[in-house]
Amino acid sequence: MSKSVAERGLIGILICVVLFAFGYFFVLNYVSTLEDPPLGNTIYILLGSTFSIVSVLGIVLILKYLYDHKKKKERKERKRRKHKLFYLKDSKRNKRPELPDE
Repeated sequence: MSKSVAERGLIGILICVVLFAFGYFFVLNYVSTLEDPPLGNTIYILLGSTFSIVSVLGIVLILKYLYDHKKKKERKERKRRKHKLFYLKDSKRNKRPELPDE
């Protein structure tokens, strides 16, 4: 869990690409075009399409998260640099005359 956000995003994109390749090339183009696959052609067409769509959606969401994370970090840094702390002088202490000691 000590990996940075960019490394985890890259791993997630790589997993999505492998899932897309499996769904599109193996399930959709190979298994669903067989003469008589077990469970029928329709199941494999739906399964391959689902794998492909889910993997593309995963890639889009990961890229969106990575882009938003960078923008959020930049916005926070800009806000931090823009906001300067200043302290007001205590005017009551300076204007109040001191009481004589008795």
